[in-house]
Amino acid sequence: MKKILICLIAAITLLGVNSAASAHGWRGGYGGGGHRGGGWAPFAVGAVAGAVVTRAYYRPAPVYYGPQYYYPAAQQTAAYCPENGLYYPQTQACPSGWQRVVY
Repeated sequence: MKKILICLIAAITLLGVNSAASAHGWRGGYGGGGHRGGGWAPFAVGAVAGAVVTRAYYRPAPVYYGPQYYYPAAQQTAAYCPENGLYYPQTQACPSGWQRVVY
């Protein structure tokens, strides 16, 4: 409803500008020909009004959320010390460095 009202107001404004521009009638020129007053003004006003109406009702694209996928739990790992031959909870220190083992 709001969109129709704004378009109607814009059309009335454009018609008013057009009739005001042509109220002066024909302008004199050489040979009595002349050209009609107004020229490009109604088109410029129409372009500006159209841009304003379009800008007022611009809406960004809707956001769609895709399905959520649930992946299985990550692989479990443990810390192994090759020097001691033990895993982390059984030994607290490993002089040669820990090795990550996937199980």
